[in-house]
Amino acid sequence: MGTFITMQSSTILGNFILVTASFAILIVLIRVFAWNKITAIFEERANKIASEIDAAEEKLTVASNLVKQREDELAAGRIEGQKIIQEAVERAKLEKKRILEQADDEIQGLKKKAKLEIEAEKREAQENLRVQVAELAVDLAGKIILEDLDQAAHSALIDRYLDKLGDK
Repeated sequence: MGTFITMQSSTILGNFILVTASFAILIVLIRVFAWNKITAIFEERANKIASEIDAAEEKLTVASNLVKQREDELAAGRIEGQKIIQEAVERAKLEKKRILEQADDEIQGLKKKAKLEIEAEKREAQENLRVQVAELAVDLAGKIILEDLDQAAHSALIDRYLDKLGDK
């Protein structure tokens, strides 16, 4: 059994030496042939990540500026909207005042027209009343005098009576 342990330990030691030598050779080969390419890939990747971070920061700055600009424009729009509303309210007040003044003028005109119509109707009624009173007076006078007046004398008497009434 002793030989088996020595043989087994020498195989393990031989395997260890062989694996270590293979690993060292592999490291040397990688260092000679591939190390620069591997580090270049990592540096390129690091540079790409750094440039993407810079671009993202730049886009974030631009976006922040745009947000601020939009907020300023929105605030200006609100102010402009309030100004437009205020102007519309002022115009509406002026229009209301103008309409009320126009309505008042129309009312005054209608009142004057109504007064004139009333006066004209009153004069016409007075004239008709005078004519009727004059005719009654002439008829009464004719009956009192007991004479029958002819048409011309009758008209002359009515005109004289109307003239006397007009003077009063």
